[in-house]
Amino acid sequence: MISDETFNLVQRTADRDEDAFTELFKKYYPIVRKFKRQYYINGYDKEDLDQEARIVLYRSACRFERARKVNFGTFYRFNLRNQVFDLIRVNNAKKRVPCEPLTSIEANENLYSTTIADNSASSPIDSAIVAEAFHELMSSCSPLEKEAFRLMLKKSGYTHLDPSEQRGIINAFERCRRKFNGGIN
Repeated sequence: MISDETFNLVQRTADRDEDAFTELFKKYYPIVRKFKRQYYINGYDKEDLDQEARIVLYRSACRFERARKVNFGTFYRFNLRNQVFDLIRVNNAKKRVPCEPLTSIEANENLYSTTIADNSASSPIDSAIVAEAFHELMSSCSPLEKEAFRLMLKKSGYTHLDPSEQRGIINAFERCRRKFNGGIN
């Protein structure tokens, strides 16, 4: 029913061999093309359907049993058809119909950039408060405390210094930190 070459491809695909998967997908792509022409799934473009077909191909390869004497192409076609029907059924369910038509973010980038809040961005007021507190801190720190602060912010830090200098830098940084916390509170 299935040639040794095709069965080898199926087995290698099930074992996550990307080259075998690509070759097997190319071999059975006419089935995918036929389903793309035959059925329309709202909200899915050609790349989405290709991705679904790839997922079904991998799952089919993992579940395929040669002992059942079924051609792999037939097995894949039935699995793909069932997946397409599931997608259509889910897409057409009344409770999943959107209130408004779906739009791509890329299609209306300016609208989304002005209406969606960026929680990771700080507000201008917070930025001004932090900048003022930082300037006050720097004006109240000694040159050693400023150097300690700078070293703590660097990626390499203070590890290149000898242990006695490291202790002094740590102490100066702690004084700097206490001044900063005292200034904010």
